[in-house]
Amino acid sequence: MKEERILIVEDDVNIAENIEEILELLGYVNIDIANSANQAIKVVKKYRPDLVFMDIKLKGDKDGIELGEIIKQMVDAPLVYVTSYSDPTIIERAKRINPAGFIVKPFNTNDIHAIVEIVLYNKRTKPAAEAVTVRAKDESPYLVADAVFIKADNAYERVPYEEIYYVEANGNMVTIYTKARNFTIRKSMKDMEEKLPPHLFLRVQKSFIVQLAQIESFNTKDINLKMGAVVQVGRQYYNSFLAKLNTITES
Repeated sequence: MKEERILIVEDDVNIAENIEEILELLGYVNIDIANSANQAIKVVKKYRPDLVFMDIKLKGDKDGIELGEIIKQMVDAPLVYVTSYSDPTIIERAKRINPAGFIVKPFNTNDIHAIVEIVLYNKRTKPAAEAVTVRAKDESPYLVADAVFIKADNAYERVPYEEIYYVEANGNMVTIYTKARNFTIRKSMKDMEEKLPPHLFLRVQKSFIVQLAQIESFNTKDINLKMGAVVQVGRQYYNSFLAKLNTITES
């Protein structure tokens, strides 16, 4: 009996059960199945799998590649894509999140056996130095790591990250709402995402980025911030937003 926990994310029940049966024949007993992004995120939060099989064309508001990016932020588990597509564009998108491998439909027991054994072996034997390198990449490249300097009039003003409440876009301008004052500058939201630390800030809608520490409460539509503002959550951003938070729900 093999103790590693494996998650199968697949909206075709026949394919999901086929993979599950093969894994059981190979001796794996801790297997979970999710048929949507929301369900997959809940399983990852609860069980923290050692390996994830992911349908690349998952139906719903997020496909398997977008969901894979979210799961990569949540848990250090290798990701194996299950696909019947050989579209170069899809493969290029998938490669960007560094999957552990691909399984092409239709597959057989030998295909699953080979990928599982190789991927889990690599995970178990991954050198500690690699983990240190990954952590180093998350460190700020700037000398001042707790603040950003925003140009206002003819000078750059230091604004601590903890004093930035949220950012709102309006056309090709953005307004940065802070404790001391608001800054309106010509900047794209993509640029703002790159400038603000991803472990402190998150884009929750096309026009909004919020500081995670400012969140007082939220539902599927709105986020209430401690400073009193209410920010809407975009449907396509909700799963990524939820994945960033430590939540407790009914089992």
